[in-house]
Amino acid sequence: MNLRSRRYLSVFSTLAVVVTITPSLMTSASTVLPVQAHTTATTIKMPAFCTTHVCTVTKIAIPEASAGGYKPVPPAGANDLYRCTYFDPKFLQDQMIVGSSFFAQNHGTSANPVIEIHHSILYQVPPTMKSTVLKLGKSWTCFGSPINANDVAGLGALPWAAAWAPGATQSERPAGYGNLVPAGSGFALQIHYNLLASKAKDNSYMNIITTPAATSGLTPLNGWQIVAPPELPCPAGSTGKLCDKTASLADLASRFGQSAVTFNNLLEWVCQGAAGGSNWHGDTWTSCIWRMGPSVSAGPITLHAVGAHMHLLGKTLSVVLCHTDRTCTNSSQTTALFVNNYNFDNQQSYPIAPTVVNPGDYVKITCTYDPTLRKFNPQTAKLAPRYITWGDGSSDEMCLSTLSYSVGANT
Repeated sequence: MNLRSRRYLSVFSTLAVVVTITPSLMTSASTVLPVQAHTTATTIKMPAFCTTHVCTVTKIAIPEASAGGYKPVPPAGANDLYRCTYFDPKFLQDQMIVGSSFFAQNHGTSANPVIEIHHSILYQVPPTMKSTVLKLGKSWTCFGSPINANDVAGLGALPWAAAWAPGATQSERPAGYGNLVPAGSGFALQIHYNLLASKAKDNSYMNIITTPAATSGLTPLNGWQIVAPPELPCPAGSTGKLCDKTASLADLASRFGQSAVTFNNLLEWVCQGAAGGSNWHGDTWTSCIWRMGPSVSAGPITLHAVGAHMHLLGKTLSVVLCHTDRTCTNSSQTTALFVNNYNFDNQQSYPIAPTVVNPGDYVKITCTYDPTLRKFNPQTAKLAPRYITWGDGSSDEMCLSTLSYSVGANT
């Protein structure tokens, strides 16, 4: 994650197109704006909120948009590239994001799409972090996080403002809520290119729909990411030098930097400690218990949506609220989310009934996998068998959930 090879560009094009929509110009919540035809979507649906409030659509594009796109080049020996682009929306007053959409360019056809985007995350860069991010340039390699973090605290240094993964559609915030963006904030758009399917130029982009916070009447939403590190040995009948965990981690370091291994080891240490021993993973599953503390909120929070993210071997993902039981074994636990038959090409954030989490409560995430799928999936069938750990590549694995919450009980 701490790969230091950054690509600085000498010429930068305009990164945004801003369109302001006033209620008087809207006929319904389904008013649409035209967008570039080469993407997988062709319209923007305005949220119902914008029928009664002034909304602005901001297009966040890559610097090479006007030149036909950017040709991603992964590090030697890798098939993945994380690339970040900095953008300043020049917000002079606090804004609320009420909707967002990412338009992933399709290099195939509508019937047989070829999308090389694994995910896209729009990180908010608070004014206090702008100098840190600006030192990285306008565009740079950013495995793990935009600031090349190699610990859990660093991964949360820049809040998520919007995100997209395969299968996701235009995202509207729940009625009455929005993501607060303070005046003077910037954005870092992270795009994860996976080049197993395509190596074409890309011209994908993101739109966000905002409204002035002062007149919105909206309650701010925040995001809390909880993770667990997979530990998946090669299945029976599969052999190769990368089936050795030490060799697999060395290969991970060669692709994404030594800090990728450091971060994996840190997660293993945290999750083993949380479980009080070795019972936190098996050959086809992993779990981790996280405690809600001051880094999330000093007081209670209310959960509104739960997201699920694994890679190509994922089967199920569950998130359980354990309240004060640090072992997550008693009968008072509440299942916030259970995703059965996980599908990488249909990832979603699922709305849930408002659920209160108090300081000191525990939340457990568990993921299950089918490692035998590696030899059947067209994207990975030709890759060597390996001991699979947490990693940034599509052929590695993750177990991650984003909890969308508001501060306060029953907010």
